[in-house]
Amino acid sequence: MLLDPFQRTELDANQFLPEELRESGLEGVVRNSSRIGAKEHFAIYQRSYIARLRHCMSQQFSALEYALGEDLFRSFADMYLAEHPSTHYNLANLGDSFVSFMNSQRPDADSETKEDWIDFMLELAAFEHAIGEIFEMKADEDFVRANEHSSVSELSLVPTARLFRFNFPISWFYTQFKLGKEPELPHEQACFCIVFRHNYKMAIYDLSEAVFHFLASVKHGMNLEEASELQGLNYDELLPLWISNKFFKVEKAQ
Repeated sequence: MLLDPFQRTELDANQFLPEELRESGLEGVVRNSSRIGAKEHFAIYQRSYIARLRHCMSQQFSALEYALGEDLFRSFADMYLAEHPSTHYNLANLGDSFVSFMNSQRPDADSETKEDWIDFMLELAAFEHAIGEIFEMKADEDFVRANEHSSVSELSLVPTARLFRFNFPISWFYTQFKLGKEPELPHEQACFCIVFRHNYKMAIYDLSEAVFHFLASVKHGMNLEEASELQGLNYDELLPLWISNKFFKVEKAQ
């Protein structure tokens, strides 16, 4: 009754009660008082629980909340929580289905012409969710970062690195927001970036399209020289990329 206050699931709350309490229902679990009844008591816990989940959604999708506005974001979050009540003790997983839910709610779903601002919101939501996944990712971080003395033949991307391509400047908007700025909603413009974590510190770097495809090839196992040749990039000019940006590693430290 607490986890599913809107009764959107097919579960019957009474089946979780001991047999001797099933007939009495809520009044058998929560006591009446001289001031308010059992239902009113329980409603306080329900509101507090929903408020906690709503705050968690706000933390996981803070840039999206800013972009949508607090009231509209709250409406989407409440609808989402009603249809997807929490099923795990770890609230880091709470927003796992939020992007697909938002996509299902888009008002132009049946229109041949899609609205740009909705596409932007969906890309932003997907990016924020991915950043949460990267932060929580279990990965071996006992490695040596590449530097000017590293052997190029031994280099590979750090295990937490993920590449992103968007139709809007999502990484710019997200970074500006996190810096405390108040960015305007941007116009459509292709965006390429890499995100990675090291010692639980996140880093985001914007990339050119050619470098994005170069790194994608490396991530899929191609050696650096072949990948740079495939994209028509100057191999020597790429050297600062893995030296200064720190998303390349060498062999595991002993």
